Amino acid sequence: MAVWQENLRRLLKLKEILILHGNVRDSAYVKKDGSLLKGLTELLREVGREQGYQKIHFWGVLFDHEGKGNPPMWSIERIESLKGDENPLTKRMGGQNPELQLLGRWLKEEIRNTTEKKIFVINYIDKLTPYSQRGIYPRDIALTISLIQKIIENITPNNRLIMIALQDTMLPLEYYTNSPRVAVMEIPMPDKEERYIFFSQILSQKRFNDEQIEFLSNITDGLYVRDLENIQRDVIKECSDTDTDPEKISFTRLRKIVNRYSIGTEEDPWAKLPLSGHSKGLLDSAETWFKERVIGQDHAVREVVNAIKKARAGVVGLASGQEAKPRAVFFFAGPTGVGKTFLAKKLAEYLFDSEEAFIRFDMSEFKEEHTVSKLIGSPPGYVGYEKGGMLTNAVKNRPFSVILFDEIEKAHPKIMDIFLQILDDGRLTDSRGQTVFFTEAVIIFTSNIGTRTTTAGGQVIDEKAKLEEILQTVNDPEERAKKIREHFEKSVRNFFIQEISRPELLNRIGSNIIAFNYLDLSEAKRRIIQTKLEDLSFNFRDKFASLGHRLTFKDEVVDYFLDKHGKNIEQFGGRGLVNALENEVAHLLAEQILYSEKVGQKKCNFIFYINPQGELRCRRES
Repeated sequence: MAVWQENLRRLLKLKEILILHGNVRDSAYVKKDGSLLKGLTELLREVGREQGYQKIHFWGVLFDHEGKGNPPMWSIERIESLKGDENPLTKRMGGQNPELQLLGRWLKEEIRNTTEKKIFVINYIDKLTPYSQRGIYPRDIALTISLIQKIIENITPNNRLIMIALQDTMLPLEYYTNSPRVAVMEIPMPDKEERYIFFSQILSQKRFNDEQIEFLSNITDGLYVRDLENIQRDVIKECSDTDTDPEKISFTRLRKIVNRYSIGTEEDPWAKLPLSGHSKGLLDSAETWFKERVIGQDHAVREVVNAIKKARAGVVGLASGQEAKPRAVFFFAGPTGVGKTFLAKKLAEYLFDSEEAFIRFDMSEFKEEHTVSKLIGSPPGYVGYEKGGMLTNAVKNRPFSVILFDEIEKAHPKIMDIFLQILDDGRLTDSRGQTVFFTEAVIIFTSNIGTRTTTAGGQVIDEKAKLEEILQTVNDPEERAKKIREHFEKSVRNFFIQEISRPELLNRIGSNIIAFNYLDLSEAKRRIIQTKLEDLSFNFRDKFASLGHRLTFKDEVVDYFLDKHGKNIEQFGGRGLVNALENEVAHLLAEQILYSEKVGQKKCNFIFYINPQGELRCRRES
């Protein structure tokens, strides 16, 4: 028996009033023996019979899941109350709202009756009497709330009132504030034990082995029993349609079937990653592919590729038994402009063949606690509720993605809490109660922690001084790189443990703190300059394709930028070079482009070179 079902039985004995919310509309609930109770109505009836209640009265909309199940219907009591003039109660109340008539009858005739044990159920109480921020209600709703409060105050110990809500945050506070007779209880989604019991009931009889059932139980976290029923049906059908021995159906195929209901697709770009014999071959070419694009960060590239191998092999979460996690989690730490964001973009291109699969959130926009609503959506009743959250919407639309939380140290510490559920369970519930799955995504946090002089709270720290000491005192390049990595890793750990007191989040990141080095090697700086110039030429040709223009840089231009801006690249990374290109190349190029337009020239080759005086110049050739 699930813990929550035991709690329901216990609370029904102790409290006269129960408010149930959460997963109240599932098609079924799993019992201890693996059998199903078809809906909340059947569950309440069974629990009521067990505890000796002779009758259970429903008011409002309910779902009757007996037999094959029926659409929503009005309860018998409500139908009787709506018969108008034929109902003597309507006449007595002078045509008053029939809904209030029934509550009035309960209050006057039923809930104080001590001769029988009865349960009274009000469905969707949060819709019938929705919460008001100002505490001011329309007259009919105010009357309904008052009647329910009177029922709460006057119900006898032998009777029970159960109110069912979709969202407890939309309930009037009057129902449960300072009310010792009321208990509020959430009905959760099926936990791992329930899912395992459910799958074992049928699949073990169909000759599926325990490892397969355990795997299905692990990766179906956050799904309804209705989804579990569909998954079980599809798994059995898969074996019969393909004439496959149940014990031989692969974990990859099982995951695809589950993805059909969790993220809405069976597509699996991870399974399409080539292992060898390709420029992206994971076993033999992947490191080279990244190193050709991300310059001077070989250590970071190596760590990322190793993590991709684990994700592709399907061994993520084996030690913890929680396989419903993001495919990979990284914390990129290092100075600005050294390639942290760029590596994340290239990772998206490598995994999903497009940088459009890269989703970035600037965490400096989330300095206040309330800004969490921007990520998961505004609460019900607030502005923007209907739009949902930026993060949950993005992942819902593109479940296969690389999600970057940039400059994470600038976010409010409370916002860190939403990452716990993502990293632990691979899912997040938005403000509308919809579960969004991160199981096929890569999560990356980036930070300049290790280069700061003050904390987010304004306290002085010596991170930058310690880093500069390493740069000035350690001359051996390999030893310096090692010391820098150790410095950044230690700074990140101090941030989570001491500064924001979130060691649990650090535990979820684990050993995936990847430190980026300064770009202080001459060859690395040269390659960065060459790459930026090649990108500039490609973008220029693409933009001016209709005119046939081209852009060329002589070899000496690389040496020019290296001599002039090498130190700037060390300090600010690739961003420092971008600024230099904007300042020095753009205005020279603009003059030549405008002149060619004036004289009507097309198919020009704009060539950058260094004149005898050592100055950067641009000439035009037709």
